[in-house]
Amino acid sequence: MKSNSFSTNAGDQKPAGRIAVRVYGLAVMLILLASLSLLLVGYVASRSADQQALENETLIFENALHDRQLLIARDQLSLARWDRSVENIVLDFDKDFVSDEFAASLWYDFNLHRSYLIGPDDRILARSVKHKVSFAPGTLKPGDPLKTLADRARSKFERNRVNMGTGFGQKPVSSTQVADVTEFAFSRIDGQAVLLSAMAIVPDDGTVTLDKEAPVILISARPIDNAFVNELNAPLSLKDISFLDNVAPEGKTARRALIGLHGERLGHFVWTHDTPGQEIWALVVPVTLALAALLSLAALIVSRKIGKLSASLEQSELRNRYFAQHDPLTGLANRVQFSDLLSHSIDLLPERPFALAACDLDRFKAVNDGYGHSAGDIVLCEVARRLRKAVGDAGTVGRIGGDEFVILIDGCSDRQSLEALADDILDIVCRPIKLNEYNDASVGISLGIAFVPQCGSVETEIFAAADKALYKAKNAGRNRAVFLTGNEAFSTKRHGCETPDAFHVA
Repeated sequence: MKSNSFSTNAGDQKPAGRIAVRVYGLAVMLILLASLSLLLVGYVASRSADQQALENETLIFENALHDRQLLIARDQLSLARWDRSVENIVLDFDKDFVSDEFAASLWYDFNLHRSYLIGPDDRILARSVKHKVSFAPGTLKPGDPLKTLADRARSKFERNRVNMGTGFGQKPVSSTQVADVTEFAFSRIDGQAVLLSAMAIVPDDGTVTLDKEAPVILISARPIDNAFVNELNAPLSLKDISFLDNVAPEGKTARRALIGLHGERLGHFVWTHDTPGQEIWALVVPVTLALAALLSLAALIVSRKIGKLSASLEQSELRNRYFAQHDPLTGLANRVQFSDLLSHSIDLLPERPFALAACDLDRFKAVNDGYGHSAGDIVLCEVARRLRKAVGDAGTVGRIGGDEFVILIDGCSDRQSLEALADDILDIVCRPIKLNEYNDASVGISLGIAFVPQCGSVETEIFAAADKALYKAKNAGRNRAVFLTGNEAFSTKRHGCETPDAFHVA
């Protein structure tokens, strides 16, 4: 990897004309995006309005269904909370009373199509279909929805039971509290979906009382048919409402599933819900198009200005990004970029070993003292250029401060190649550097090269090893490369720089 100066990168930038074309293209894209966004707002608003209408209709449908349940329970309560019912059903079962008064009232007065009287031992005392009553014996079996509902009604009676001195009754409830003593459920009887309502038969004014035995339970059923749906919809006026008995509601978005007592799906209430979104959409479209036209005009007016600014902004951004990663004087990788590159190389260990060279210029202080800091800057820039040339594609050169350079060598890691690279660096740096028309400067360089991972596998260990090798190089006479391979260290000196070239163990 090579580090190039900012001027080199800047030369690779796109021509100004292409930038302008991109700016104009961006303006067109923004206009289209804004137009589509406004249309999307209209679409979302219409969809939201339709969804809200559906939610509102579903809510009022649920309330109407609940009110229908309470109405059936209130009708039942007028007969179930009655001393005469207790006397003639619970205390002394009178078939004539059941047929002529009790069941007849359930059908003729309240239109409850089916009714059942369930004794404490789950015996069916009587059953009626419309006005016809049967006293044929029968017992509810486990799993029968009537038994499940009767058990729940008994439990609710136990929670509301009160001691009346001579026996037991049930606490009074108002018409708005009827759900406190009633159990509701949907089920299927003789193949037809029905609404069931169950409650205990209890005294009303204390003339008679119940003993400790479980009460008789009244269960009434109302079929879910067209008459039921019409009564349910009378205050709602939902469009095309119907009940699909055990049929999938294809194509209907407004639906309410009817779930049975044991979780089974009995059918669906479906209707065509209101769609106020169509009216909103018809209003939003022309407004959206008008706003899009105004936005397009405004975008075209400012696009020329944006085109002029974009080039300078892009240049500034490139410059800032470049100097965040590079040394501003030499164009080499700075400490931030070099640390990132080193971390990346560490991540590739041990499959891809590498080396780190710590470099320090020799006699650089004499150049600054003798010729000034401007001359020192010339030397640093020339040394940076020579280091890049010597290293080439074998690694990355960085400057981390003053006359301190570092080299990440990831293109070669064997001893022979690194010795040859070090010899090239020593040779090229030692050559005279022209300061001006009359003066040349001559500096050397000391190298401390650490083999990785032999010398460590974390950044601090690797830098410490390279600094240790550099310290040995300076103490050994400078203008020398010292290598650390873990337990072994060896060094080299350049031909004709201060002493003859030689390799020896430090």
